[in-house]
Amino acid sequence: MEDEVVLGGPLVDLDEDVDDLGDVSAGDLNALIVEFEGQGLGTLWLKEIQTAAPRVARRYSPAAYARAAAWDEHAIDDLIQDVVVRMLSKGQAEYICDVANDFGHARALIYRQVRMTLIDRRQRTAVDNLFDRAVECLSSPPFEQVQKKPRCWRLAGSSAGTSTYSSRLTASLAALPRLPGNGTERASAIWTTGTLTDALMLVCNAIGVIEELELRKIFDASLTVFATAEVVSDDAGAEDRSGDLDPGDLIMANELTERLIATLTRDEATLLAGKWVGDSDGDIARRLGISRPTAAKHKESAFSKIRDELTSQSEAVVGYVFERLQSLVIIKSGGGAQ
Repeated sequence: MEDEVVLGGPLVDLDEDVDDLGDVSAGDLNALIVEFEGQGLGTLWLKEIQTAAPRVARRYSPAAYARAAAWDEHAIDDLIQDVVVRMLSKGQAEYICDVANDFGHARALIYRQVRMTLIDRRQRTAVDNLFDRAVECLSSPPFEQVQKKPRCWRLAGSSAGTSTYSSRLTASLAALPRLPGNGTERASAIWTTGTLTDALMLVCNAIGVIEELELRKIFDASLTVFATAEVVSDDAGAEDRSGDLDPGDLIMANELTERLIATLTRDEATLLAGKWVGDSDGDIARRLGISRPTAAKHKESAFSKIRDELTSQSEAVVGYVFERLQSLVIIKSGGGAQ
């Protein structure tokens, strides 16, 4: 019989799902054993699995664990079937009969089987891939790690203070330029390496010191459209648009971007960032403390500067510059601040 380490000891803590089902007698355990020896997973076993599955599943995101949008009846039935297959194929029902001290212990082990089945089902999402890339990016300049447990990072040399993130930050991150998917077999990388660095700078500027768990929550809140995308293989298109440019055009495009971001005033950058984030002219004017006509003048001035620099450029250069400019403008405007 195959023996799983996860079930390795005779003592298993009962979680609240099991605790509130009441006391059961040793005779019930004998009934489970007799049924298993006579017919495998019969009515008694199935009843316990059917009770455990929805109670455990409610704690797990359906997007990643249900293969469906919600834990509806069909999704629960599908989970129950997987639990039965797992218990039979891995010898776990026999194991429960061998090691359970009483029916409560057997029930706890059945609940554990539901949890392990859910873990087996875990689907990796595009945001999971992005988060792994973010942690790798945070290990090098301009960032530094300030704590190992839990892992925390900040911009090198910045203040060690922390603050909670705001809806303004998540809206700004959601507005950063995104990569499309590359066919049907690979999920979008969401952001290029350059945009990911910009996003992390935005987060660190807004918060100070960012903890690993909080960063994941911020990504989930900002990128909900990608949270349910199953990743079949590696990220698609993780590289940026620079691959479409020859070395000379790339140098020119970077110079154009630097010149534009330096030329735009803080008010102009705030106007552009606000439009990309989705703010109205009235919202932007209130944020700047100016009238709407003045805000409109700043917006037209900003677009005029961009048109003057990019009118004669190729489509590849314009695309690259816009992608970088969008990120840098949001950062310059203090996009993470309320």
